[in-house]
Amino acid sequence: RVVIGGVPKLKGATMMEKQAYFKEHYDNLRPTMLKEPRGSAGLLGAVLTEPTVPEADVGVIYLWTDGYFSACGDSTYSVSAVLVNTGMVEVEEPVTEITLDTVAGLVRTRVTVEDGEAKSIAMRGVPSFYTETVKMDVPEVGEVEADIAYGGLWYAFIDAESIGLEPSLENKDYWIPLGWRIRNYLAERVKVKHPEHPELNILDLVTFYTKPSRKGADTRHWNVFGPKQSCRSPAGTCSNARMAALYGKGELRPGEEIVAESTIGTLHYCRILKEVKVGGYRGILPEVSATAYITAINQVVIDPRDPLKDGFLF
Repeated sequence: RVVIGGVPKLKGATMMEKQAYFKEHYDNLRPTMLKEPRGSAGLLGAVLTEPTVPEADVGVIYLWTDGYFSACGDSTYSVSAVLVNTGMVEVEEPVTEITLDTVAGLVRTRVTVEDGEAKSIAMRGVPSFYTETVKMDVPEVGEVEADIAYGGLWYAFIDAESIGLEPSLENKDYWIPLGWRIRNYLAERVKVKHPEHPELNILDLVTFYTKPSRKGADTRHWNVFGPKQSCRSPAGTCSNARMAALYGKGELRPGEEIVAESTIGTLHYCRILKEVKVGGYRGILPEVSATAYITAINQVVIDPRDPLKDGFLF
């Protein structure tokens, strides 16, 4: 859900300050827009605002039902499609380049355009890097081995087979809360440290990975970002971080590509553009391509008499 109007001007010299201002003054809009009866547990959101640097086209604040993300690939694709398909940016064919100002830094996308419509969207992610592989004995789960990597958000990657897990859409009520429980356990014990953005030092998600079900895919991502929340796509920041982890472990090289499959079978096309240094870490500059489509244009109405105006999750 991309909010293009109705939110007053957000004060702040940086996107972190603008997000803090929105959180202080308009946080009630987040659950209203994303939770039931207008949304659902897995719905993501983005609020468009003025950028804080001249090279950016628009500022973006990323939302989920229970909070905020510093970065979000799914919402970046959605925002890019909205900007092009509604003419909110100057559209050029065959490629329109867009720069988004986000809490995690500048995010650039290249939108392939045909007849004025967005087609494939390539997101150049923030510098991404792998830090370590940890092994911990998680209560009621056993020994868990996780690769820790940053791709705009911090991820713990776990081979589902290594813990005897076979995630599916049918058993999502099991593996989603399991992933959140593991995430919380690891987040208390794994102290992630971004060398340039210490305000981002929190382990955000757990991703179980499995073999893909679709021909041509290399891996499948089952992302968990809340007690009831899982990504419907392979997740852009996840794909960034997964490439960084594979690169850090010597399993992927610059220029090589992988295809990541989601829980529902959609695909991300991922490649390493080049090697970069992030503090003392050997990192990568990733690019992930996907598609996004406008499905509706909504005007949200908030009746002050409505006892459920602030939203709920069932």
